[in-house]
Amino acid sequence: MLLKRLLFVDDEPGIRNTLPVILRRYGFTVSVAATVDEALEQIRNEEFDLLLCDLNIHEEGDGYKVIRAMQETNPQCVAIVLTGYPGVQSAVEGIHLGIDDYLVKPANADELVALLAEKLTARFRALSPLRPLPLDYIQ
Repeated sequence: MLLKRLLFVDDEPGIRNTLPVILRRYGFTVSVAATVDEALEQIRNEEFDLLLCDLNIHEEGDGYKVIRAMQETNPQCVAIVLTGYPGVQSAVEGIHLGIDDYLVKPANADELVALLAEKLTARFRALSPLRPLPLDYIQ
């Protein structure tokens, strides 16, 4: 079963209040955190399939603390950075951390949802071993 439990972490009230509404319309179960501490608390207490995290939550680059915590707690979780301050160094750091993608704000909602679905489906397929067909199925 393909679950869509998503943790969205962003300190900007505007996007934090609007994007989850859009994601819920697409069938995602969305939890929201405004701070690194709130995100870490939720990571400790809940399981997520997706992490959509701002890069600069309070201080520059502290979104990576959230990503590292998620990877330690739930390494199968898809991690995507959503940032308004793109930079080569931050993208390189994200690649080294093993994030699944890196998006720049403002992101188109349809494209974001398509990317989330694509990454989640790819992760699900990678984690689900292929089952052989039963012998009576083979003609």
